[in-house]
Amino acid sequence: MAGNRKVFEKAMRAGTNAAWDGNWDQAIVVYRRALAEFPDDVSALIGLGSAYSGAGQLEAALKAYQRAIALAPDDPVLLERIGKTREQLGQGKAAAEAYMAAAERYLSQQQATHLALVRWQDAARAYPDCLPAHAELLQYYQRHGQVREAVRECLTLAHIYQAQGQNDHAVQICHHALRLAPHNSEVLAALGGLRYAEQIAVEPGAEVSREGLGLLTAIEGPTASITLEFPVAPDVESVKERGSPIEITRQKALSDLAESVFEEEVVAELPAVAPQLSKVEIDALVGRAIDFQTRGKIEEAIAAYEQVIEAGVGRTSVYFNLGLLYQERMRFDAAIAQLEQAASYPEYALGSHFALGECYRARGRIDEALEHFVEVLKMVDLATVRREQADDLIQLYESLVSSYIAKGQREQALEFTNSLVEFLSEKSWEDKVVQVRQRLDALAQEGPILSLAEMLATPGSEHILESVALSQEYVKRGMYYAALEECYYALEHASTYLPTHRQIAHVLLAMGKADDAAAKSVAIADTYRVRGNVRQAMAMYHRALKLAPMDTVVRAKLVDLLISHGEIDEALEHYLILADSYYHLAQMEQAREVYQEALRLAPRGGPEHRWSVRILHKMGDIDMQRVDWKRAIGVYEQIRKLAPDDERARLTLMELYYRSNWPELAIAELDDLLRTYRENGKTRQQFSF
Repeated sequence: MAGNRKVFEKAMRAGTNAAWDGNWDQAIVVYRRALAEFPDDVSALIGLGSAYSGAGQLEAALKAYQRAIALAPDDPVLLERIGKTREQLGQGKAAAEAYMAAAERYLSQQQATHLALVRWQDAARAYPDCLPAHAELLQYYQRHGQVREAVRECLTLAHIYQAQGQNDHAVQICHHALRLAPHNSEVLAALGGLRYAEQIAVEPGAEVSREGLGLLTAIEGPTASITLEFPVAPDVESVKERGSPIEITRQKALSDLAESVFEEEVVAELPAVAPQLSKVEIDALVGRAIDFQTRGKIEEAIAAYEQVIEAGVGRTSVYFNLGLLYQERMRFDAAIAQLEQAASYPEYALGSHFALGECYRARGRIDEALEHFVEVLKMVDLATVRREQADDLIQLYESLVSSYIAKGQREQALEFTNSLVEFLSEKSWEDKVVQVRQRLDALAQEGPILSLAEMLATPGSEHILESVALSQEYVKRGMYYAALEECYYALEHASTYLPTHRQIAHVLLAMGKADDAAAKSVAIADTYRVRGNVRQAMAMYHRALKLAPMDTVVRAKLVDLLISHGEIDEALEHYLILADSYYHLAQMEQAREVYQEALRLAPRGGPEHRWSVRILHKMGDIDMQRVDWKRAIGVYEQIRKLAPDDERARLTLMELYYRSNWPELAIAELDDLLRTYRENGKTRQQFSF
């Protein structure tokens, strides 16, 4: 009889395991079994489609995905799978349509533009003549200041229109490209070819697609359904490429130097001797230096900047530019000396540290290069996070360099620096940083913050993050097994990338499997600990304890980690919770042993917390419950010594003395307590006795 939930769940688990092992035939069998119970379950249909795809049965996979999309028409991930399958089947145009539909669904969701971008790129790859895909890409690149990519899309659109015989519209596209990049040789060549082609008649059989007609109408007016929003001239400035951190800082240095010419006096930003030349002479030197530098006359520019410094002008912009010029001439020691002076000035720090990293790397001094490159990445990353996240992020970066150096991982450090340089040298790196931060924050959720460094240290991490993002989309739709499958796909490419494992823990928790999620979190924390990422390890242990607060083994691990890194007060808090857990499990001896360990640590804690007194009271309570009067007396006498005004300890001691048949000690304790009240002016308590 269909509709058996237990049979369905068992089959789905078996399907996921079989898919993970690459046993596609077995996966097909068990997913079919699951569908026999619930024929309209989207997760099962997706699993079946994936299994067919893995087995090379693409037509069957497409049918499974089409059944699923009929049940969940707004699911962009399903449309993406359909597009991918059609592309593998050689159905380029249909694949592009599916990719475009997926992009449209992503755009309707908040913060999913990066996923839409990838789908537009997929559509353009699957069907190179897909006009809507190239139009969307053009608009995206313009909005994000990626001029080179925008011009490339203009050229592609022009080529498509030319192939359709629509040379006049191809010319319009090229003119728009020239507004973005006025001197681009490829655009000028294309425009020249189009002008020549206008003299040749278009073949009568040439067809113009409906999509093409819609786009042409969009160029001519705002009425078309597909809109190419070309900006007017004032907007062109907003899409200029800023370049690498060095290029950004170099432009600032040149701008600052140019402005200095209009200052009334010579202003030294950094300590320097009094200027030896007049303002006019210094301005002339600065002007020559800027002119030589911008014209690529390196030696002449170096000589001019050296004269500026010899004249006693201590400007950060001069030190930075001279350092770059020395670097270009491979005079690395001289470059380092100048750049280190510029690095102390905040507005020049980013470019200076980047250039210093390159200089040290060129000298083969990888440790020093790593320090400067990590400083660059830290500054970039800190600009993308909230203030309350900054301290944790700073500590992550501080431990990163020491981790590479301490483990002697020279090759890994070199690979990391190469990835970092490549990432920050891309023209659109600033936009990319924001996109990656959004993905990392979505992945972190309630767990510890993730750094850009962790992403760069993992080859192919961008594709992995995309898979994780898809997994998150599946979780939102309650398609948990499909979400797990995406994670397993990501792990095939980077099995040790911990953010993927963290996503698996999130999926397990969403499925109601809190124990499994806690176990996964502990495994992640253990790995962070082995890698030396202490903050990350602590945060994951905390997360595991939220899911399993009575897990004494995990709490003991957290306590050890806190103690070893000087977090004494927090360690003592967890000691008390750990002992309390044993207490509630009726394991009194273990509870007392934990309190005893905490008592030895208590003197290192903050005095305002009165740790020793608090812990001794807990120990005394246990001894009282176990009717161990002698041990209890010893505990409360320690409390009396540490806190003479502790009324509870005094009263308990009096009771214990009487029970132990020591009335004279009880009376002496009472007298001493009354004397304390009298000395402290506590008359009311004195009369109450």
